[in-house]
Amino acid sequence: MPIHRLTTSYWRKTTRASGTARLLPAVSSRGVTINTKETPSLLRTFWSSELISESLYRFLAANYDDPDRKMDIADIGTMEREHAHVWHSIAHDVHGISFKVSLLIKSRIVLLKLFSLVLPLTIFIHYIEHSEKKAILDYAELLECYKNDEKTRKVITDVIMQEIGHQWHMMERIADRQLYIVKVKEAIPGMTAGIIETLGLVIGLLAAHAKTLMIGLTGVIAMIGGVIAEMSVSYISSKGHRDLNEGTDKELTIKKEVHPALLRRELEKDLVERGISSETVRFILDSIGDDAGVLSSLVKTIRTTAEAPQPKESLKTTGIFFIMGALPVLAPFLIGTVWDANPAIPAIIAFLVAVISISIAGLFMAVLSGKRISTNIMHNLFIIMGTAALTYLVGLAARLPLGIER
Repeated sequence: MPIHRLTTSYWRKTTRASGTARLLPAVSSRGVTINTKETPSLLRTFWSSELISESLYRFLAANYDDPDRKMDIADIGTMEREHAHVWHSIAHDVHGISFKVSLLIKSRIVLLKLFSLVLPLTIFIHYIEHSEKKAILDYAELLECYKNDEKTRKVITDVIMQEIGHQWHMMERIADRQLYIVKVKEAIPGMTAGIIETLGLVIGLLAAHAKTLMIGLTGVIAMIGGVIAEMSVSYISSKGHRDLNEGTDKELTIKKEVHPALLRRELEKDLVERGISSETVRFILDSIGDDAGVLSSLVKTIRTTAEAPQPKESLKTTGIFFIMGALPVLAPFLIGTVWDANPAIPAIIAFLVAVISISIAGLFMAVLSGKRISTNIMHNLFIIMGTAALTYLVGLAARLPLGIER
């Protein structure tokens, strides 16, 4: 789908023709009544998001070597700037308020630019595009708010259509290394499992007064068993996930070629099930028309979960990264055995290694899932702390039946 241009002047012209919108209470896409006093807050959220994306795309374009893709990224950045102007214009002309670029927004842009220098381009684009993927559901709230202002609804719908085209354009032309993303998504949980399981074991054995050599050997045995278990679960899960996605893709392809009208009805059903009012759904569908490509893309976006790797690839990736997570935690005990070190010293080192490793894993998982990075890292750290505390208590309790003295 081509990426159109939506200018601020178009919005101002249509606003003058229709007059100031009169807002009435409406039902949001989450099925609750929208307080229209909060509409400017929604507009500000969308405005700041588009503004940040525009700055990041300009930064990426300036640092990209491929001239064709440099132009693609720059064009999308321009589109994001136009969308930011649209949200700002609606806020100004309808609500009488203006948005200003705050220090917080500037700081976030700077941090994300630095972040882009650390992450691979494909992963970073995946991160900033995550919130765009289901723009039709996010912007549905605004369509509800302006249900009595057809001109404004038309502008919002144009933005939605452009975001849809933008999303699929990015996936096809720029962030085209989907298998790479999928492998990373498989690798991080495997690595995290290796860290948590191994740390829990060594801390529990430390509390039970096991010797350094015994902790190291037991850890190796447990690692082998853990790898086999994680690989088996990953293979079964990946195979089921892939079979489900392939079935959905084939079904949508057939309907797209043979019966496009059915796609329209199914999209209507999916949107209604997500709490969007029937009136707004009809407005969206009327704007899309009979474009089978757009209908198919939207149904796929809503119904299809993340891409799944080949089961054999999943098996291998999970196994390798489970070991990569477990070995650094075990290494201090294996090395400490050579030096006949007190188990407490390797345990402290292992704990610090686990904290650093799982923080990095949390960062990447947050990027790939579109979640807040600090929250995800803290979540992982709480898991590590809880695991260490619980297994240490279990180790202490094990001393009693074993008759181990303090």
